[in-house]
Order: sequence, then C-alpha cells, then structure tokens
Amino acid sequence: MRAPAIVEWSWHTAAQEPPVNALALVRRGVHHGFVRRRRIVVSARPEELWRRGEAIHLRRALSAGVRSYAREIAASTRLFDRLRSGGEFGAELWARLEERPSILPAGSSVDLGDPREIEKVHADLRNHSTDLYAKLSWVSADPEDESLRIRFSFGSERLDDWHKDRRRSQAADRFAELAFPEIRVLGKDRALARLLEKCCGSRIRMSERIVYSNAPGGGAHFHHDLEVNQLGVAYAQLQGATAWLALPKWRLAEFSAPLDLERPDARLDRWLNSAPKLTRRLAEAGLLYVMRAGDVLLLPSPSGDLAAWHSVFAMGKRPSLSLSFGLFASTESE
Repeated sequence: MRAPAIVEWSWHTAAQEPPVNALALVRRGVHHGFVRRRRIVVSARPEELWRRGEAIHLRRALSAGVRSYAREIAASTRLFDRLRSGGEFGAELWARLEERPSILPAGSSVDLGDPREIEKVHADLRNHSTDLYAKLSWVSADPEDESLRIRFSFGSERLDDWHKDRRRSQAADRFAELAFPEIRVLGKDRALARLLEKCCGSRIRMSERIVYSNAPGGGAHFHHDLEVNQLGVAYAQLQGATAWLALPKWRLAEFSAPLDLERPDARLDRWLNSAPKLTRRLAEAGLLYVMRAGDVLLLPSPSGDLAAWHSVFAMGKRPSLSLSFGLFASTESE
C-alpha cells in the first residue's frame, strides 16, 4: 500500500482563462473555479491522519485490481447509462443474477416518502437471510443532476435495521458482490485491510456497500457519514474522476464561522455548497483530493467533532463509477 501524499493545487477563478491541464469544479450549475496540480508533498502517517479525522488519499492503491476487473467495470458503466435513460432497474439487476441460484427475487417497492428513490429491489439469499434489498436512487433531488447510486442493505430503513443484525448485513454484502463482482477490488484488498486495522486498532468489516455513477456537473453537497457503530467510510474510484473537499468537522467549523454547523439554514447551505470562496480556501489549504481510477479515499468518523465532512464534484465529460463501504469493527469469528 502506497503511503498517502497531499497534492497541492493552484487556484484560478471561473472568470479567468483556465490554464493548461486545469480541472473545472462545476456542480449543479455553480462554477467554483479551476484548479491545477502544483506539486506533491509528504503527508503524515495514516494512523495520525485517522486520529485527527483527516481524509487519507491513497493514490493508485487499487490500480492492479481495477485493471483486472476492467470488463465488469465497463459493463456496470453501461448499466448506469441505461438506468439514466429510463431502463428498468429490476430487470437489469436480475439479468445480472440469472446464473446465481443462491439469490432469489422477492419483489420491488418504491418509498413515496423519499423523493430521490427510484426503485428498491428485494431479494432473499437461499438458506441464509431474507429481506435484502438493492436501492436505486438519485444522489441529489436536483433534476439537473443525473448522478445515481445503488445501495445494498436489508430490513427497514426507517427503523435503522442495517446496524442491528451483523449476519443479515453480511448477507446484503454478498448480494452486492454477486450483482457487482468488481466490488471485490475494494473489499478483498489485503494491503488496505492491514492499513485500516492499524488506523482503527481492530480488524475491520466493510459493509453497507454502495455503487455510484456520478454524472458530469453533479456530485454530493457537504455531509458526514457519522453513524451508529460506523468507524468511517472507504471510497474507491473505479472509472473516471471525482474531486473531493474533505476535512474534520471542527476544522470545517473554523472555515465556516460565524455560521454554526449545528444549526443548518439557507445561509449555511449556500456557504458550504455554492460559495467558490470557500472552495478556494479549502483547496489552497490542501483539503482538495482528486480521485482517479484506482485511488482510495478513507474518511474517518471516530467522533462527532472528528467526523470527516466531505463534498464531491463529478469531473470530466462522462459519468464515472465508484464504490463506498462503511467500516465496522469485526470479530475473530467473522
């Protein structure tokens, strides 16, 4: 596993002529400016970054795995293109699983209370677990953002069943792996597992698997992934590129004063997500991470103040493909 490094970026406003090889940060109609790589500097040890709630960028950590699953990654990219054009999720998913007799269809549903949900496909794992699901949804409620995601889990979302039953959680992980074999690129990497064990001080189980296809001009607004029993999140870029702003809550609060992260309102939303001035400050502080195929980004959440808040910009002219897994303490029996 390569040691993490920090890429320093020079900044250029959207009104300027973009320099050669500059990357445009555009999301949901807001142009945040251009950045250009300046140099790579030595970073702190991963364990130290993790304890401080800082993002850990592992460049090209999974490059070999991405190459070995090139065919599956290309097929999944085409799948998301069809879904974006109105393809039927259930039919697409079961076409992928038709030679997998261990997974059985159990219907579909749509949560009318979730404006981003498109369809939830339910399944049972033969002789193992019931009420698993794959949920297709938009990343944003903005109709101009065509970014999609598929989350694999089980039970009731409203009752937070996902963190109450480890056995069924593992069955949902298996469901995800059967549907998207390229998930193994992240879930089975031994060097990454050893690094996570050092950072977290225990064996790690990767669960709550999500497959993303971020569309040009789209991405995610600032948020965190602090959840019950979840130690952090591992993100892997499989195809295309994304740009991330990521930093612990206490540090984001300093950049956002006098606004209060604990009291979200329209002013705070505009500052965090639609203010090029903030994006520039974060980029110049070394808190911008550009993810390319084979890269991993670790986002710790050891506590409320140390949870890594992050936002995402889709890069390039084509939708990308990526993964995220929640990180949980494991046991010797797993």
